[in-house]
Amino acid sequence: MTRTRHVSDDLSAYIDGALGVREVERVKAHLDVCPGCQQEYQGLQAVQRLLRSLPDPTPQAGFLDRMHWRLLREASQPARPRWLDTLRETWSIRPFRLAVVAGGLALVLGLPVAWMSGQFTPRQAPLDAEDYVRHHIVLSSDRPLVDEATTTFVSYDFGIPDQPPR
Repeated sequence: MTRTRHVSDDLSAYIDGALGVREVERVKAHLDVCPGCQQEYQGLQAVQRLLRSLPDPTPQAGFLDRMHWRLLREASQPARPRWLDTLRETWSIRPFRLAVVAGGLALVLGLPVAWMSGQFTPRQAPLDAEDYVRHHIVLSSDRPLVDEATTTFVSYDFGIPDQPPR
């Protein structure tokens, strides 16, 4: 004997005709063999018949006029941008508000403290003129030199062997 899954979750959709062909066949086959699901199905059909036998509700006096004017008023107002609605929904979340307030408080208190402690002052690196000139000459030594004096100067001061002029 094979076990089948009960179809009680699908009965409402089955009654409304909202299931696909395969699901309808599966529910019908299960209702034929399962008395519990068959009883639940009959109960749902009875509720549906009872609800359909009720008279249609009649709106209160003036309801249609109020609804008409409300719809006209909403249609005449310019549409709000969606990003504004998203921002309002996001801002309504309490943890988000707390995080924004805490971040703002940290900025308001933290920036002046950092400013007064000297965190934003520019760093002054000492300029060593000798190192600067040596670095420049070494980097430019692979370029063709115009006169012999420069070649001699570079090779003599920094230990670079003499190279023939190019």
